[in-house]
Amino acid sequence: MDFDFSSLLAFIMFGLTIGVVYGIVALGISLIYSGLDIVHFAHGEVYMFGAFFGLVFSSQMGLPYPLALLAAMISIGLLGIVIERVFYRRLTRSGGGYTVAGMGMIICGFGMSVVLQNIAFLIWGADAEPFPVDLGPALEVGDITLPRSYGLTAIIAVVLMAALHLFLKKTRTGLAVRAVAANKDIAFLMGINVPLMISVIFGLACALAAAAGTLIGPMQSVQVEMGYLMLMKAFAAAVVGGFGSLPGAIIGGLLVGIFENLGAAYISPNHKDIYAFLLLILVLMIRPSGLFGVEVRVKA
Repeated sequence: MDFDFSSLLAFIMFGLTIGVVYGIVALGISLIYSGLDIVHFAHGEVYMFGAFFGLVFSSQMGLPYPLALLAAMISIGLLGIVIERVFYRRLTRSGGGYTVAGMGMIICGFGMSVVLQNIAFLIWGADAEPFPVDLGPALEVGDITLPRSYGLTAIIAVVLMAALHLFLKKTRTGLAVRAVAANKDIAFLMGINVPLMISVIFGLACALAAAAGTLIGPMQSVQVEMGYLMLMKAFAAAVVGGFGSLPGAIIGGLLVGIFENLGAAYISPNHKDIYAFLLLILVLMIRPSGLFGVEVRVKA
């Protein structure tokens, strides 16, 4: 059988498009990990709520797709701040990471996942909902036909990542967020409002998850159970890139998306969801800290 280079290029382009979505969710997971020292296991449900909010703003309220995306990000970002302040704040004051309170935050994350999913069942039901958006004709890239939703997703995702980079590097609040992520105690001694910055981190992470949900909506149907698999893929992307590394989360998402699509194309589409975890295992066998992770040496 002759090798078709254009087909390979098409699979890579589709993989990059879905990979940027994985990267955005992984970016939020890494942000929360850097700020609270825990993995937020309800982040998949936050992503799912973002998809439904985008659907409501776009289809039911009639907002243009870009405005629906922005409205979903703002709404879910505020929801994330409320979740952090109401449910996680008391545990955050007691410490995160590997403390008893940190374990409580992990369990609280699992409970929040169940609560959010059941609330979504009550509001939207169990059936998958289409996300109709008229984005115009398909894009022609050489011999490759790319749906316009895929191209728009890639562009918006890159813009969001660039905006987050500029926010963290060029603004006073962004510098404060980075200081809190690096060392909370020193940041507090420098006069930074650490609890406020943790809320900002949580809100940003949830807004990114909402953006990912709204971006993937036109490519797939929106359903209540969509968050679990996305959480697993984004978690794999974050670990591949190096857990806690923001550039690593993006690169990990792209690699997971490409690896997943190439595996589905050239091995078996019936096992598409396992390829991300095969890549995860391969990377951890070679570099346990991930591609951009920092290896921590502990002395006895």
